[in-house]
Amino acid sequence: MHKLNVDNFDLNLLAVFLKLWETRSVTRASDKLALSQPAISHALRRLRDALGDELFVAGKEGLVPTARGEALIGPVRQALVQIGLALQAGESFVPSLAQREFRIAGGDLVEFAIAPQLIEEIGRDAPGILIKLVPVPEGELGYQMLEAGEVDVVLDGTAVKGSGVRNEVAANIGLVTLIWKREQLTKKRFPMDLYLKRPHIVIRQPERRGSVVDQTLAEQNLRRPIGAVVQHFIAMPVIAARTGYICNLPSGMAPIFAKAFDLSLHQPPIDFPLAPLYIAWHKRFEADQALTWLLQKIRQAVATVA
Repeated sequence: MHKLNVDNFDLNLLAVFLKLWETRSVTRASDKLALSQPAISHALRRLRDALGDELFVAGKEGLVPTARGEALIGPVRQALVQIGLALQAGESFVPSLAQREFRIAGGDLVEFAIAPQLIEEIGRDAPGILIKLVPVPEGELGYQMLEAGEVDVVLDGTAVKGSGVRNEVAANIGLVTLIWKREQLTKKRFPMDLYLKRPHIVIRQPERRGSVVDQTLAEQNLRRPIGAVVQHFIAMPVIAARTGYICNLPSGMAPIFAKAFDLSLHQPPIDFPLAPLYIAWHKRFEADQALTWLLQKIRQAVATVA
């Protein structure tokens, strides 16, 4: 077994390892780290000598990590994050002076109803902060990405499970029913007879999990006709405006689309259960003043659409 002398190990090599992993290229890693390509190659040789493994081999798409390289990436990334947090622990976070990128995972509700106000406020108070919206990770990937610091916050209708993950119910979101205005509906609550007669546009549901609308209707031995199944909320009002079909949207999102597509907005004919919206983050980063500030900004933005 190759024995590593930790006392003499250069921690700067770990930063090089991480960039090589992320870029899969000596050239791109040198650009990211502002080092020459020979310097990156030299650092890689030192890493290989120290660890007794090639770590990366040449492939068609660039550098490919060895099994040892695969095993190292998680601990190395976590170690660098912890070192960064430790070095920043004594520094006060000043939003107006901060230069930072935050990655927030969220779906359509987040992008259309929460992110606009959140980004507007952050742009005003902290112009050096970049908000990057990314898809919600599926399954255990959400926990892994939060733990590794690859995602700072997850905003989703499902809690992120995993040791050390904090989940907080930011809001409970209801549904609003939309249809084109030519129906001339005057009552606040949508009529049940039309609701059960006119086709609906629905969002595609994960396998084995039906819509809360259909579940609630089934409890009363009722069933609605389905006219279209779409992948994203934005498609629903677009189709509703052209066809006269019915769509049900989260309350925070519905007024935006009702105005944009000239739709009539109503309470559903029966009350459907509210759906929780969770904020998830990892406790490893709770000492980070910037994350604490971001979480508060998110809570404020969510409160305006709940």
